[in-house]
Amino acid sequence: MPQTQARRRRRTGNHDEADEPRRRRQSRRDIESDDSEAEASGEDQDGDVDMDRAGGSTEDQLVKKLVRYALACEYARIPIRRDGIRDKVLGNNSRSFKRVFEQTQAQLQKVFGMEMVELPVKEKRTLKEKQKANARKAASSSTASSRQYILVSTLPPEFKTQSIVAPSRIPSTPEEAAYIGFYTMVISLVVLNGGELSDTKLRRYLTRLNAGQNLPIDKTDNVLQKIVRQGYVDKVVEKSEGDEDAVTWCIGSRGKVEVPPECIAAVVKEVWGELPDDFDKKLRRSLGVQAPEGQDNLLGEEE
Repeated sequence: MPQTQARRRRRTGNHDEADEPRRRRQSRRDIESDDSEAEASGEDQDGDVDMDRAGGSTEDQLVKKLVRYALACEYARIPIRRDGIRDKVLGNNSRSFKRVFEQTQAQLQKVFGMEMVELPVKEKRTLKEKQKANARKAASSSTASSRQYILVSTLPPEFKTQSIVAPSRIPSTPEEAAYIGFYTMVISLVVLNGGELSDTKLRRYLTRLNAGQNLPIDKTDNVLQKIVRQGYVDKVVEKSEGDEDAVTWCIGSRGKVEVPPECIAAVVKEVWGELPDDFDKKLRRSLGVQAPEGQDNLLGEEE
């Protein structure tokens, strides 16, 4: 009898030892299951917070993408188009345009000292263009918008000096400085001639300036085509039967924003040299502007 009980105890002990690993695995599964339920419960309770964090992170990435897109467009001197922002930056997040745009503006101002400014709507020059524009205006009551932007500096005037805001080093500083000087001079000539300048008169001015010899960039005609392509000036060609086409030069959308009357006034004064007493009044009349409030002349300088 004692031998039988001993054998039973040994068998029971062997079964307990064999079941021990299985019980441990089951215990671990139960613990993991409890942890998963606790995590799921936590996600349910904090779901709104997590979604907000995810949304904020997405908007931050969109802001960074829009900053890069704006800088790349400005580097190539092409407009920042709203359609391009939707397609290349926002994608499926087009409803976030306003928030992303405002945050991008704040980032550009804080880090780069720039902001996006909408370009004016391109003017209709030829008779056909004016007729189409009038018909479109009659059919639509909405305000016209160019839906295009460029970057402009937000730095105070005292910081807009050559030592701080120097010409780009690409392709080279001298070439970039010459290019800026050329399109600024062309825009100034057009504005001072009433906003329109015939091709014959422009060529005469450029010949006087020895543009063909003094431009280190390219041939004069090629540079003129470039400033037209980049929106600094518009070349208007009126077709005529039998006679030569009438070519007129006007200010482009980018030229109006980048080269305001203050810049033209500074160029004129630099070229003129010693100024007569009534020079500023005549200059304002030619530019069609008034001196800023509280200032005697266009540049805010003391007379």
